[in-house]
Amino acid sequence: MDTKPSFLWALAVGLLFPLLQVLIALLRFGKPDFETPFTDYVWFFLAGALIGAGLIYFLRRSENQRVFRAVLIAFLVSLPFASFGMVFGGILGVIGVLFLGVSPALFIIAVGYFIGRALAGK
Repeated sequence: MDTKPSFLWALAVGLLFPLLQVLIALLRFGKPDFETPFTDYVWFFLAGALIGAGLIYFLRRSENQRVFRAVLIAFLVSLPFASFGMVFGGILGVIGVLFLGVSPALFIIAVGYFIGRALAGK
């Protein structure tokens, strides 16, 4: 691929995860959760930025459009697992959010990259 996405996009992906947490609370309880400490959203942002950095890393390694598309599909598949891991990892604190949220997402994105690469014939 000729154009490589910038790692600054990882910050945009990082912003996605606190917004997802607010959306989940809104859909589940019918109102936004204003009692959640701001630091929780910071940890969700940091975990999302790590996931975004992994996503950008694999997108930059993509040799052709098929692999690029497989990585994006794998990222979309990993979103529910990452959100679930972050919510339930919050019980354990920062380590839980980072470990249970980031690990499954990066694993799924990596698997998507390697599957896309195998199907592309590389």
